[in-house]
Amino acid sequence: MRLRQLEYLIAICETGSFSAAANELLVAQPSLSQQIKALETELGADLLERGRQGVALTAAGRLFLPQAQAALAAVETGRQAVADLVSGLVGELHVLTVRSVASGVLPSGVVRWYESHPTTVLRLHDYSHRRDLEAAMRAGRGDLAVGPRPRDWDGDVISLGFESMVVSGQGPFAAERASTAELGAAGWVHFEAEQGMTEVLDWAARSLGFTPRVVARVGQVAAALRLAVEGVGLTIVPANAVPQGWAAHVRTTEPPLYRELTAYGRGPLVQLASRFVDLLEETELPLVARADLPPGALVF
Repeated sequence: MRLRQLEYLIAICETGSFSAAANELLVAQPSLSQQIKALETELGADLLERGRQGVALTAAGRLFLPQAQAALAAVETGRQAVADLVSGLVGELHVLTVRSVASGVLPSGVVRWYESHPTTVLRLHDYSHRRDLEAAMRAGRGDLAVGPRPRDWDGDVISLGFESMVVSGQGPFAAERASTAELGAAGWVHFEAEQGMTEVLDWAARSLGFTPRVVARVGQVAAALRLAVEGVGLTIVPANAVPQGWAAHVRTTEPPLYRELTAYGRGPLVQLASRFVDLLEETELPLVARADLPPGALVF
């Protein structure tokens, strides 16, 4: 059974004759008649009675016509739904990210997304560590990943910019920038192994040439910040995670530290994911462009 046969049957019923239906559909009448005959043969019953007064539905035809109309309507609904999805008007977009990016970088982009795509549903899934994010993306759990540059990634990786990493402590500080000697002498609020900031802090220590003396370990950036501000020790966090009014409790290092953030997928991005990346690139995120990185900056 073909959709074309259903269309032919409906057209005949609406126009009242084979010839009028053939003219409306721009097909040869013999071809139309053959298709209706094939449909009747498949169903095992005549659907139309042909007489001098025109064409009339048989009992089987009266039973079948509403089903044919419903089938074509369902196909059209499905076709329109796919068209809307392809055009980015509707659908679900699953974005995978890490927790610090979900709270510190993406909110302004998400707000703009819902302003321009109010009929879509954005599902944001956050992970503690970059490795967990990459594993979830490889497993197909999302349409798009937004996070630190992935390691050994086969697909395209789009750079979104660089987030500044700052040292936080109780303050006030004697110098605007933290020296390596000061960092090496201080106690540190470090992160648990499953927290992605662990590898950032360890990388920063290696790059700057000191070994952190760990006095506490936490699983959340907000907890590390709070303990650092209360004087437990120093910590390193994304600058975008520092609340307004806490400027006295943070400073940069020499040279300054940055982490690159990217967008990537397993293959060519679906329409909604591609649009979301475009929107992020157009949004004023708390990131620094590559051209604006300070000379000598260290990038994770």
